[in-house]
Amino acid sequence: MFLPLLFSSSCHRADLFAFEGNVYNKDKEAVVQARIQIFKTPQDWLTGHNVLATMSSDLIGHYKSPKIFEEGDYYIFIDKYDTSNWELSQVEKGEYPKIHLPTDGDINQTIEHNNMSLLANTNWKLVNILQEYSKPGEPAVQWLSIWSTTNNCEKDNKLLFGKDLSLRVDEGKSVCSGEQSLVVAKFVPPLIFSTQSCDKLPHTSQLVKPFEFSNWPSMETANAQMFLACDQSIGQLYIIYDSTQGYKLLKVYRRL
Repeated sequence: MFLPLLFSSSCHRADLFAFEGNVYNKDKEAVVQARIQIFKTPQDWLTGHNVLATMSSDLIGHYKSPKIFEEGDYYIFIDKYDTSNWELSQVEKGEYPKIHLPTDGDINQTIEHNNMSLLANTNWKLVNILQEYSKPGEPAVQWLSIWSTTNNCEKDNKLLFGKDLSLRVDEGKSVCSGEQSLVVAKFVPPLIFSTQSCDKLPHTSQLVKPFEFSNWPSMETANAQMFLACDQSIGQLYIIYDSTQGYKLLKVYRRL
């Protein structure tokens, strides 16, 4: 996907500048509702923290920041679904998409299909917890929601996936007893992602793709498996793990 980015210096003060441009695909068609984020430091770009400006391209692919900023270097992240300007090979070398205000002429960037983009720089909120159960007299195993009896300290949990392949497990404002407020783990998204390569989530008809994570002690102890919904419009992520009672539990996260 090809993205010519056109920045202008139109603003209220001569020493302040707006981020402005247009987003196109490889066929030079306008890309609607692409997300554009601006960061001041490489670390913020990697983690997705401290966003200076967030914009969305309109019906003609145009965007402009409502605020204006001082001259200097900034880091830009552009994504829509599984395409972005995020490249693992560049990140591994410590090179990130950088722009300078004011800009000299048009800036062209290319974003391409990239399975890493399915998770890099995304945030997820826990929305349900279910447990395995079987109806009396029936052998089939199903999932039963236990959300109404779940402790409030668990209901505000979030997962944050960084562009540096960090997985931040945030307990939220209410921390459950014995849990850390923040666990920094790592993840590796699926390298092949298509409906043909997806499997069904156990006890459901939901098509999912598994991916790996590490350094999350409580989930590793519980033999957890992590899955991403193949239908991106659903925007859900699943974790299946062993309970202390001997049955499986299923956590459902929704993309923010």
